Amino acid sequence: MKKDSLLILPIVFVLSLHGISQTAISTQKSAKITGVELLKMLRSSSGAENDRASSIIGEIFGPKLNNGVIPDSETLYGLGRILMDYMTDHPASQGQSVEQLVMEVLRNAPAQIEETKAFWVNAHKAAVEYFLQPSPENAEKFFRALPDKRLPSLDFQGYVRLCDFVFGSNFVILEKDMVEVGEPYAIDIGFRLINISDGGNAEMLIPVLGEITLKHPRLFLQKVLAHQSKTQPTVFKLLNDLVLPEVGWWEMTEEENPAKYKELLSTRRALRIKALEGVDDPDLREIRDRCLAILK
Repeated sequence: MKKDSLLILPIVFVLSLHGISQTAISTQKSAKITGVELLKMLRSSSGAENDRASSIIGEIFGPKLNNGVIPDSETLYGLGRILMDYMTDHPASQGQSVEQLVMEVLRNAPAQIEETKAFWVNAHKAAVEYFLQPSPENAEKFFRALPDKRLPSLDFQGYVRLCDFVFGSNFVILEKDMVEVGEPYAIDIGFRLINISDGGNAEMLIPVLGEITLKHPRLFLQKVLAHQSKTQPTVFKLLNDLVLPEVGWWEMTEEENPAKYKELLSTRRALRIKALEGVDDPDLREIRDRCLAILK
C-alpha cells in the first residue's frame, strides 16, 4: 500500500506544478494586454470576449488585490464595468498594461464590494419600512436609499433580493401611491427604480410611470426634469416609452381586434394630450411641448 502511494504522489505533484505553471503563463500573457484590448473585449457583444475579459481581470485582481480569492462571475462583471467606465472617462489610461490598469483602478475594490453590500442592505431595509407602512416619510427614506445612477454588479445577490421584493407582490402598493395618490416621493421612487430595472421589471415600471401623465401631469413633468440629470439611462432617452400609452396584453392583442386596439390607443393618447395641455407653467413649457410632440 505504501509503495502504491509513493508512486502516485509524484504524479499528483507533477500535475499540480503543471497547473501552477499554466496559470503563471496565462497571467504573464494577460499582463501584456493593453487597456485598449481589454476595453474592446468588455464592449464586445460576444459572450466569449466578455468572459475572456473577466478571466483576465480575475487573474490579476484575485491574487494581488483580493487575498488570493477569485471573485464570482457577477462580481467580475461589476469590476469590468468599473474598468470600462474608468477607461472611457480617462482615454490616456488605455495605453497602460492591463495589470497596471487593474492594480491602479481596482485597488479599492474589496472595500467597494463591502460598501455595495451595505448599500443594498440599507435599501432593502428602507423598502420594507415603506411597504409595511406607506407614508410620505417612509417613501422619502426609500427614495433616498435607492441609487441615483446604475451601479456595477458588485453585490448581485443584494440587488436581486431588492428587485424581487419591490417588483413582486409589493409593486401594487407603489403603483397606487404613484398613480392614484400622486405622492411625490413615491413618484421619485419610481423614477429612481429605472436605475435597477431591466427586462420584465422595466416593462412593468415604465407604463405605470406613464400613467401619472393623466392624473398628475404637472407632477409628472416636474419629476421628468428632476431625474433627467441623474438617471442612467437618461429619462429623456426613455421619454417616448414613458409618454406613449399602450394596451396591455391582458386587455387585448392587436391580432385579436385590430380596429378596436387602434381605437383604444387613440383614445388613451387623446386623454394624455388633454391632460398635458392643461399644464401652463412657464418652467415646464419646454418639456410639456416635447411630450406633446411625441403624442401628436
